[in-house]
Amino acid sequence: MPESNALLRILVVEDNPADQVVLEALLWKTRLPIHQITRASSNAEADAWLNKEKPSLILLDLSLPDSMGIDSFTHINQVAPAIPIIVLTGLSDMDMALETMAAGAQDYLVKGEFDEKLLSKSIQYSIERKRNLENMRVSNERYNIVVQATSDAVWEMNLANQTVLWVGDNFKKTFGYDLVDVYVDATDWIIKIHPEDRERVQTSITNAYSKSGSPYWKEEYRFLKADGSYAYVLDRGYIIYENDQPVRMIGAMQDITERKESAEKILLSEKRYRSLFYYNPMAIFIWDLQTQQILEVNDMAVKEYGYTREELLKLTIWDLRSPEHYSKLKQFIEHISSAPEMDSGGTWEHLTKSGERIIMNVYSHRIQYSGKDAVMAIAQNVTAKLLLEKKLEEERMIKQKEIAEAVINTQETERHDISRELHDNVNQQLTVAMMYIASAEKKQVPGSELLRQSADYILHAIEEIRRLSKGLVTPLIKDFGLVKAIESVLEDVQAVKDMKIEFLNDTFFEDDIHYDFKLSLFRIVQEQVNNVLKHARASTLKVELGRNQNSIYLSIYDNGVGFDASVQKKGIGLYNITSRVELFNGTISIHTAPTAGCAMHMSFPITQAIMRH
Repeated sequence: MPESNALLRILVVEDNPADQVVLEALLWKTRLPIHQITRASSNAEADAWLNKEKPSLILLDLSLPDSMGIDSFTHINQVAPAIPIIVLTGLSDMDMALETMAAGAQDYLVKGEFDEKLLSKSIQYSIERKRNLENMRVSNERYNIVVQATSDAVWEMNLANQTVLWVGDNFKKTFGYDLVDVYVDATDWIIKIHPEDRERVQTSITNAYSKSGSPYWKEEYRFLKADGSYAYVLDRGYIIYENDQPVRMIGAMQDITERKESAEKILLSEKRYRSLFYYNPMAIFIWDLQTQQILEVNDMAVKEYGYTREELLKLTIWDLRSPEHYSKLKQFIEHISSAPEMDSGGTWEHLTKSGERIIMNVYSHRIQYSGKDAVMAIAQNVTAKLLLEKKLEEERMIKQKEIAEAVINTQETERHDISRELHDNVNQQLTVAMMYIASAEKKQVPGSELLRQSADYILHAIEEIRRLSKGLVTPLIKDFGLVKAIESVLEDVQAVKDMKIEFLNDTFFEDDIHYDFKLSLFRIVQEQVNNVLKHARASTLKVELGRNQNSIYLSIYDNGVGFDASVQKKGIGLYNITSRVELFNGTISIHTAPTAGCAMHMSFPITQAIMRH
């Protein structure tokens, strides 16, 4: 027994009860695997059952109470388009039966003219024919869906008569020609191929179907559109053979203009990139992040480093550095390896092929190159620039020293002039005033208090002027040396200030030191001591002067209130001290903080003290 789902379920639409009984009896005698026979006497009754059930076959009488002739078939076929229908008719309705066949009926039977064998064959053939038609319909629908879903222009070429069928409307949509499901001569297609591509395409397609082998064909070419412009197309075909002879080609044309233009833009961009890379005025390296092997260089890199391109591609970036910079390079590689988005710039010392050291300002960033993690480094040679900057800085320092020296010399000249004026003019006038007071004292009553006080004030003024005059011209340096001059300053402070003062100079000797240097050291001590007296409120002061084989050093300490070096601006006193230190290529450092006192350290090259430059 066949499976239940393979059994036939037949709907008989017949209004004559006698015909129904005869037909049903014949159906059971056919020995077909019939599961169920259902009767309907009108279209309306058949509709009601078809809305609920799906039979395997419909036997339809054309003469029904609610419809006649072709209308009966048309109605049932609309309700159940996928069900095979066999029309039942009389001899007088033969023309009508043939009309239903043309409309889609699978077969017709003349009442009284068939037996169970003919009925069985008709049912089997009708079911099979409907199944094949339905499969063909589904296949055509799928094909049409595929044609509609793709933007390709589908075509079929008959190789025997050289005609081309353009399938669907994609050819019209893509190229603008009003050719939908029509045949054209193959020449009409060939002539639309761009003249520069035509011979190549014709030869290619002829070779494809003239030789045995792969049935596939593919070409790219330019195709003329209806608006006069050319589209780039990718055309692919499949050759169909019968008895080993090519008879047809089925293919599809795809408009690749946008892709082609994009590819050309990319190619142009690559050309521009290569031009920017190879002819860039700065040296460019691409090196492997894993191995540090140099992968690519431009022309300027070849020129800067003196290697040929082939030689550079055999090197690593380590070969362009001196050993003392290996640690810095290792840190850089680790850093850029751990940060894929990092860009880095810096100044590096590189080595040329000849061993010359050049200074390169290098900007590096991560890239992908030939499937490798790589770094592109753009390097600018700044050696000449840095040498020029160094020379300019040296000239600036020389000019600054000249200015400082001129200012100091002017200050010393003014000090000398003021000292001489005080000594030769003001002091002389005060001495004359003392003589007048002494003379007046002899003429007045002895013990005149006002005259005595006046004489004391003038005497104090003469002593103060002598002290100032001595401090201005510092005759002790020339007569007794720098150490004695500093001792004299500290003794003067000790005389007027209750302060613990210490002066250390055991390692210092000055016989070979020129006067200008000793004078500057004296002025520095003098300036800082005055600063301590005015601002520090210190109880101790220590001055240390010494020398060794290479330098002369001077340190001045106090335990006063100190100051915030990051906030306080450099006053005229500190400016004068700094200027004198720089004049002799010295260095100065100041260590201080609020309530922590102040320590000033200075060091001078010994050559600056022994001879002038």
